[in-house]
Amino acid sequence: MATLFAALSPIFALIFIGYGLKRLQFPAEGFWPLLDKLTYYVLIPALLVHRLSTATLESTTDAVVMVNVVLGVLVLMSVLLMVLQYFLKFSGPVYSSVYQGVIRYNTYVYLALVDALYGDEGIVLAAFLITFVIPVINVFSVSTFGLYVSEGRFSFKSLAKSIVTNPLILACLLGGFLNFSTIGLPFVLEPIMALLGAPGIPLGLLSIGVGLRFRSLGTFKPDFWVASVGKLIVLPLMMVGVCEWVELEGLMRNIVILFAAMPTAAAAYILARQMGGDVELMSTLITGQTLLAFGTLSFVMAVLL
Repeated sequence: MATLFAALSPIFALIFIGYGLKRLQFPAEGFWPLLDKLTYYVLIPALLVHRLSTATLESTTDAVVMVNVVLGVLVLMSVLLMVLQYFLKFSGPVYSSVYQGVIRYNTYVYLALVDALYGDEGIVLAAFLITFVIPVINVFSVSTFGLYVSEGRFSFKSLAKSIVTNPLILACLLGGFLNFSTIGLPFVLEPIMALLGAPGIPLGLLSIGVGLRFRSLGTFKPDFWVASVGKLIVLPLMMVGVCEWVELEGLMRNIVILFAAMPTAAAAYILARQMGGDVELMSTLITGQTLLAFGTLSFVMAVLL
């Protein structure tokens, strides 16, 4: 229990500090979008390149099984959501936001928790996983808009471009290449990348807090609970079941279960706005799931790991 609290409390403390800074309007409002860009395009990629290029990667030999487990569970959940939609008959925009609320995950919370619990070895496996999962989640999400929402203004060409140029994917590929090729980071770059990547996770967590919108929380409806229960409870339990079935054990099992237990991603709001999703519901899901995750992650860590 002490380990659980020690891992979770700093993460959520930083999220709420970020919210407090936004309420205090310090720094100015225009600061946070610029910080988001710096974190996403520079700091987190630097962290991933440094950790991957300097780590021991023997554990990734069997990591393909880990990736297959996650992709299989995401496909199963997608089918389950389509069946539920057949009976519940949400509007297209609402269903697209429910779908994103279940399928997407918060990268910053994920990396922060994995780092706190498992250090470099965990980060390496998490980076290996997200390299393959990010493109699949993006394709699934955009396809859902294409099937259920007629207002989409997003092409598969732009989707492919966003995947190919995704800084997290590029950082994982670069870090892995430097390691497997034995080139490694040049002596001068290694400490620079270490320092550059160090603030990535804490600044990312502050940004999550800045993005919280508590005003939307008075509008909880069945669609919110379908998405939140599906994301924070059903998906982790499905992941546990599949891990038992394929006999995935140890650190890899914990990495995929934590992945499934993450609250949905703030990026889902942007896609909902671009493609005609229910933006208000998406905002509620991002904020509500982030708050609920403190309790559900405690359950996952105490019972399922």
